[in-house]
Amino acid sequence: MKNITYLVLVILMCYTSKVNAQCNEQETVVICDMTTIDNNNDGIPDGIINLYDQYNSTTGGTISVATGTWFDPDFNFALDEATGDLFLWDLDDSSVAITDYQFQLIDTNSACPDGIIVTVNLVLGPFEGNPLPPQGVNDANITICESILSTFDLFQVFESQPSPHKNGIWEFVGNLGDPSNFLGFGPTPSSFNATIPYVPFGNLIEFDVFEFTYTVPGISPCSPASVSNIKVEVIRDVFSGSATNYSICEDDILAGLWDNDINLTDDQYLSGEDVEGLWSANNDPSGQISNPLDAIINIREIYDFLKASNPMFSCETFTFSYTVEARSSLTNCSDKTTSISFSFFETIRFFEQEDPPLEICTDDFRPYSISLYDELLFTTENGIVYEYPNSIYTNWTLISGPSDLNIQENGEIILYDHQVLTTEGLIDIEGITNDDVGTYVFSYNVSSDATCLGSPCANRSAEVTLVIHPTLYAGEDTIDLEFCETDATIASPLDLFTLLTTNGVDDPIYQGTEGQWLDNTGTVVINPITLPDIEGSQTFNYVYSTLTAEGCLDRANLSFTIFEAYNPGEDGVVEVCDTDVMFDLFDSLGGSPSTIGTWTGPNGYATTGHEAIFDPLLSEGGVYTYSLPDNTNTGNVVLCPGSESMVTVTLFQSPILGEGGLYAVCQTELQIDLFDYLDATADSSGSFIDIGATGALTGSVLDVSQLSEGIYDFRYQIQGNPPCDLSSIIISISVIEVEAPIIENQTFCATDGASISNLVANNGQDFNWYDNATDMVPLDADTILVDGADYFVTATDVNGCESFRVAMTVSLLPYGNPECEDCISDGVSANGDGQNDQFDLCSLPLTFPNFEIDIFNRYGTIVYKGNQNTPLFDGESNVGIGKTLPSGVYFYVFDPKDGMTDPFQGNFYLSR
Repeated sequence: MKNITYLVLVILMCYTSKVNAQCNEQETVVICDMTTIDNNNDGIPDGIINLYDQYNSTTGGTISVATGTWFDPDFNFALDEATGDLFLWDLDDSSVAITDYQFQLIDTNSACPDGIIVTVNLVLGPFEGNPLPPQGVNDANITICESILSTFDLFQVFESQPSPHKNGIWEFVGNLGDPSNFLGFGPTPSSFNATIPYVPFGNLIEFDVFEFTYTVPGISPCSPASVSNIKVEVIRDVFSGSATNYSICEDDILAGLWDNDINLTDDQYLSGEDVEGLWSANNDPSGQISNPLDAIINIREIYDFLKASNPMFSCETFTFSYTVEARSSLTNCSDKTTSISFSFFETIRFFEQEDPPLEICTDDFRPYSISLYDELLFTTENGIVYEYPNSIYTNWTLISGPSDLNIQENGEIILYDHQVLTTEGLIDIEGITNDDVGTYVFSYNVSSDATCLGSPCANRSAEVTLVIHPTLYAGEDTIDLEFCETDATIASPLDLFTLLTTNGVDDPIYQGTEGQWLDNTGTVVINPITLPDIEGSQTFNYVYSTLTAEGCLDRANLSFTIFEAYNPGEDGVVEVCDTDVMFDLFDSLGGSPSTIGTWTGPNGYATTGHEAIFDPLLSEGGVYTYSLPDNTNTGNVVLCPGSESMVTVTLFQSPILGEGGLYAVCQTELQIDLFDYLDATADSSGSFIDIGATGALTGSVLDVSQLSEGIYDFRYQIQGNPPCDLSSIIISISVIEVEAPIIENQTFCATDGASISNLVANNGQDFNWYDNATDMVPLDADTILVDGADYFVTATDVNGCESFRVAMTVSLLPYGNPECEDCISDGVSANGDGQNDQFDLCSLPLTFPNFEIDIFNRYGTIVYKGNQNTPLFDGESNVGIGKTLPSGVYFYVFDPKDGMTDPFQGNFYLSR
């Protein structure tokens, strides 16, 4: 390689021609040797220059990223537009014109066309690359195998960083061997073709060395061209030859065609191989290859060994390999191996139909399908059966027959249309008829591929005969017929043939001496038959069968169900009284009704069965309908429609008396009306009978004041309508007498606030107090007593009965009476200690609810006015604007305001 050296000044050498001071300023940067560029000054060349720095150092300018962005219009993919760094080693070619590489500084905000401020033309000197170091005695830069020449590129001889420029020219200089070994360049300018001759038993390595030059052009001021010289050593690949493989049928081996030894090096087995190779066997259990130089084998010996170890070998391949080792360890040239295979194929053995031929009938006892395959008898050798069930390589054909038959193919039933059957020979005979009677001949064909795909052996076939016999038509299975017993179709005597259906093809049904009817017990039945009485429903099952001299049996099943037409009975009429006993409406029907019906009647009356209990006490008169359901089958289809009958019930209502009972009556009630003691629903048209002849009963009014304490019975009775009887109940009256209380007039102090609860009476458990002799409502216990008022008291017992009333008078002693305690406070200490904080009037406000009180100071000025609705005096004035009163003596005037008691006065001391 020619080394071209420039001074560092050359790197910075620039030729500047200013075209326009404002827009698209043209500058030129020359880099003659890009391999010395060290952008980051770390001592390791990297081939990177910065266009901002190159421009500023060349022109003295101060452009930066803020000025604009560099752009490569040729898209060489070597420019970092963000930084302005240009990677020279990524540029493919050297410069052959000053404008080969142009880079534009773009400012989109400028007024320049397309924003171009500056254009830098880069002149890049040629770089011819650094070839790999020479090696070996031939000083070759690279050694390769002949087999990879088709993918080899001469640029692989160079080191990768930096790579040579790609616009150079390759030239062939010469080679070490015969010049004819070089076959020229191609298919690309940087690839070539060559051949290395083989010399049997010659040098261990056949090779040749080819020399080339690579010239890269340049322009001034850089070198006009740079040249690299390289050598490529090509090693010949060994060749193990071309093989011929053999497929051998077992019949040929058994015929002796392969009894002799064969030499695998013969051209009919292996041709064109290098003679230095060695033999080996990949699959040779018979040990034909005794050593690597042994090429003699015997096919018959291999077969005999195979047959002894695997009688049904199907197919087996034996492979013998010839290997020539590579002659150079300097490259990745590989060993070469060629294999010769001998494939043995098993012969299809003989097979035929068993005797006698297959015979079937067109009756119902034939199988749905038959397998012709099962009729074949296959060869057995040494206890091994050679049969061929593979449906891919076998087929059936129909040779002859009186009709077409259906075929099952791949599990699906198809119509016969191509005379080809499946391996199993499954014939669908479910639909055959007497029209198909006759003899059929089929052929079973086995391809030699049945043993192994690609077999050279012969195919084999055999015929199968099928004979179909006719039957006497017995009709079709006719089941699930259903009739109502009134249907004329089944009127006795019933001819069973009239119920059988046919297929419309084999008609008519045979009705001769070779046919017979059987019931479900196997007993012979004489047709026609007489039907029995039906209850609910009854199913009849029969079989009609025919039998020919050839043993062909045909039969048809007949099954039918007859349903009962239910009897509702005859209408009935009933008259009852509501006091009569319960009875069953079903018993009121005439005739012999069925028991599976239900009843409906007035007001939603309904039953779930034939029993309908009529309770005269609870049930209602009217028309009751007995309904029989439709007689249906399991699918709810009506076979016999339902029917109805009716029972008309006339119900006479007995008088309503209600319940009798014992009733307690206080003697003080004086008179009671016995009608008040009847139930609210009782009829009022009856009369009362005084059973004890008390003389106190007038109509329905009983004067209990005439009766002493005790129990008295009275009968209430009414005569109802026929057929109802006289009705009556007993009303018992228990008269209760209570002794009158003992009472005296009573006196209380007005200041006590006495109430009804303070009154005292004797001779009784409890007492009621009234304010007059006739009032019905007792006074409350907290009612305040009134001076001079009369009060009436009664004694009561545990039953709530009262005695006759006794009067008494209450007297109230006025305030200040010596017999009464002076309860009005004489002092008020309004200091909030909870004691005497208010002027206490004791019970006077209760005794005199309408009272008024006035309080005066010592000057006679009123300071407080009070009544039931004002708070008690607590030292505060409520007269005028109100104020807190000072300590001292105060005077009061209390007016009861009851119309009887005079006002009274007093004083008290207010302290603070």
